[in-house]
Amino acid sequence: MRGSKFFWGIIAIIAIIFAGFLWHRNQVSKLKSAAQNTQLASDEQANGNQEQNLANDNSASEDNTDYNALCESGQSVKISDVSGDISSLTGKLRKVYPDDSASAPFKDYLYFLEATPTSFALTGQDLSKLDFFEDRTVEVQGVKNTDKKELEVAALKCTGVETNQNIIGARKKLMSYIGAHINEIAPHKAKYKSWIVDTIDFVDENNVYVEYYDTAQDDENANVSEDTSRKILLETSAAAGGNFTAKVLAYWEMGEDDYVLKEGKDKFSSVTDLTTYQFNTDTQGWDRIN
Repeated sequence: MRGSKFFWGIIAIIAIIFAGFLWHRNQVSKLKSAAQNTQLASDEQANGNQEQNLANDNSASEDNTDYNALCESGQSVKISDVSGDISSLTGKLRKVYPDDSASAPFKDYLYFLEATPTSFALTGQDLSKLDFFEDRTVEVQGVKNTDKKELEVAALKCTGVETNQNIIGARKKLMSYIGAHINEIAPHKAKYKSWIVDTIDFVDENNVYVEYYDTAQDDENANVSEDTSRKILLETSAAAGGNFTAKVLAYWEMGEDDYVLKEGKDKFSSVTDLTTYQFNTDTQGWDRIN
């Protein structure tokens, strides 16, 4: 009898231990599932942001409107319909980039308006059009949420220097001159054929960075394996007869990953807010790209 009780006691203990094991495994499974769901939700949010950025980029790339012309003329561009009292804010339109410290306060948004005394996050529908106005001085109309420092965008237009026709005209004349005389201005002759200007970055109205390359790179039959890109910093001034003087202050050649300074000094190395134009070989004109 005593042996029977002992036997059943052992069985009961084993049953309790087994039940405890099953309960523990169930709890661990629940915790793992919860963690996976949390990670999944986080991944879905990240993917959602990436998809929104991609959708904006695709939408912008398919839009053939000449926003540069609209900007220079100061015309208003409608973004979306909004409800509420309309306010206006003026500043630099910035896009949010993860590695940009200036974007850090707006990491949950796609765009913000860098303004004084307070910058505002830009919200609303169809914001992809804002890509065409990145880094430009604009006046934005929309519904302001002062507490959240948000502005729901209804429309915007370029203002200030962006619409100054005297400045725009002078830049185009200077760029045309540099494009036509790059082989005389460049401190070294082209190795294969001749130089052609790719982009011009304005520090101000007299100092510009010029990136150019050997036209042999555009020739499929030319045996060119190297990157012939070069860059110079020019100090310019207007001269008689619609001409210009152009003094080379610094000269770069392309290295493995980036330009390497070879001659002179980059006196504007700390300047990051540049106005960039690119030469359009189809139209033989200059397109504002930043």
